[in-house]
Amino acid sequence: MSRELAPTAARTRVLELRELIREADHRYYVLDDPTLSDTQYDELYRELVGLESAWPELLDATSPTQRVPGVVAEGFEPFPHPSPMVSLDNVTTDEQFHDWVASGDRYLRSEDERRYSVEPKIDGIGLELIYEDGVLVTAATRGDGLVGENVTANARTIRSVPQRLRGDDVPTWIAIRGECYCRKEDFFAFNRAAEEAGERTFANPRNFVGGSLRMLDAKIPASRPIRYFAYALGGVRGATYASQREIMDALRAMGLPTIPEARTVNGAEAVAARYAELVEARDGVPYEMDGVVVKVDDLALQERMGMRTRSPVWAVAWKFPAQRALTRLKDVDWSVGRTGVVTPRAILEPVFLAGVTVQHATLHNLDELDRLQLRIGDEVEIERAGDVIPKVLRALEEQRSGDEREIVVPDACPACDTELHRDEGKVALRCGNFACPAQIKGHLAHFAGRGALDIRGLGEKQVEQLLREGLVRDAADLFYLEEDALAGLERWGTKSAQNLLAQLTVARTRPLDRFLVGLGIREVGERGAQILARAFGTLEGVEAATKEELLDLDEVGEALAESVLEWFGEERNRAMLERMQAAGVAPAAVAAPAGGAFEGLTLVLTGKLEELSRDEAKRLVEAQGGRAASSVSKRSDLVVAGPGAGSKLKKAEELGIEVIDEAEFLRRAGRA
Repeated sequence: MSRELAPTAARTRVLELRELIREADHRYYVLDDPTLSDTQYDELYRELVGLESAWPELLDATSPTQRVPGVVAEGFEPFPHPSPMVSLDNVTTDEQFHDWVASGDRYLRSEDERRYSVEPKIDGIGLELIYEDGVLVTAATRGDGLVGENVTANARTIRSVPQRLRGDDVPTWIAIRGECYCRKEDFFAFNRAAEEAGERTFANPRNFVGGSLRMLDAKIPASRPIRYFAYALGGVRGATYASQREIMDALRAMGLPTIPEARTVNGAEAVAARYAELVEARDGVPYEMDGVVVKVDDLALQERMGMRTRSPVWAVAWKFPAQRALTRLKDVDWSVGRTGVVTPRAILEPVFLAGVTVQHATLHNLDELDRLQLRIGDEVEIERAGDVIPKVLRALEEQRSGDEREIVVPDACPACDTELHRDEGKVALRCGNFACPAQIKGHLAHFAGRGALDIRGLGEKQVEQLLREGLVRDAADLFYLEEDALAGLERWGTKSAQNLLAQLTVARTRPLDRFLVGLGIREVGERGAQILARAFGTLEGVEAATKEELLDLDEVGEALAESVLEWFGEERNRAMLERMQAAGVAPAAVAAPAGGAFEGLTLVLTGKLEELSRDEAKRLVEAQGGRAASSVSKRSDLVVAGPGAGSKLKKAEELGIEVIDEAEFLRRAGRA
């Protein structure tokens, strides 16, 4: 017998509750003007959950209760943006900004067109939201500007992202572009809680947001304080706008949060004045910003000014000056990284700079020490480059008293006392002891890190504890850990042990590219790992690759190829992989996207490309299921030749390989 339909009263109450909760979310997350207490909000939410549970036929994908999915996604699909998410050219001085203004004068038809939108440049992660008939259908990261990652499930968990647009004038289709960010106070609170819990912390809000958006389990970003600002359109159907100001007004009317510090001003001098105001106010603004974005306000004028290959003529990013401070160099310590590189770090008298207290700064390497000619006790000038990484700029030699001390460069590893050496032609000081405890610790932390196997609950403190207790010696040992041994550790217990073992079970089948990153092969970063994984498919394929096969891959040079061969040639590394395999570690093969225009094909790009950069073209090949190679061979399927193509074009013709120009390449990729 079929279930009876929900009574009218239940249906009416569900609609009422949804509207009350949406309005409360809008007031709290968008307007910063809450009207309900937390208790009142929770009562409404619980009532809605109860009604939807009792009457499942009333459940709607846009309901506030559906922001937190109950399943873990299998991965992120590539998403071609409806129009490129271009980057902006930068200026750093008043003179450069006025040069940009002057370059646009020839497009002006009246003085009224000298209006500009001045918006803080948020230091976050770009996100495009696509709505059809007012309902959110897709959310995608910027990616390379042409193709991003479909992170819709995660975006639905962001409270300031409406699942359904508000108002009566909603376009039939609209692509909204903006920035995901985290407020400074929320970021610091999250890091404090994570540190107290012994979990991994984040270096800065941007990394925090980026890592959260790329979590496969949408419950994780749902629990984190991520917000969204809308600032542009990627396309619209069913509405027209005349200016950037009209777009922003429309976005706010549709329920999107916009940057409150954004202004529309008349003339270049007003832009410069607003820039100066924001430089002065930057520490007091609740989110990180590293400059302002200046846009011509009039959309018709934007159209006349047009685009360069990778950036618009009608907009520019005016970057803030890096913030600097004076402090004293108390000492220099030396840290050993996972690859054995020994790096000097400045220990400073604490100084408040760019919103944080700075006590350490990078000194990079021995060459940088020689250049700076520092002494212990020097007064030094430091800078937070990009408001993130502190570095020492110079010593104030004129302030020296004579009591300063020389910096002593160690000749033995500070972690294992092994004699240090410098590779020929390199600036790095290196410990060659593979059993060095600092290297093992660094390798394990890297292996478990977010960009690698993402083993949650295994941060640096936990790695130190496992090493100290003798439970692990290398990454393979992680997969042989037992519940009883873990539960008996200080500050652990049965639940913590079970959680880590569950994470290790998931880690056994992480994608191959993530596994390759985790191995810590020199020269193989995230991009190199993706190239190797897509080219060879399996770990066994990468291990068996010859130097010729490696060098045939586009973007793979001598250094990367030699590092791969050297790493897999080490007996200790092969033994570690064999023990992992015996423990059930089987990295998932990385398949190229299916169904693309270049699925299964190997393409070679040669000559000058005019519409795309070389990197953009490579990403497009991969997004369409193909592989970009650096040289023409019998295995090549297609050559894309631009002006100036030389020997590669000649070889393709000799081998009878099809040759097309950039226009045909874009047409086949669906971009013409």
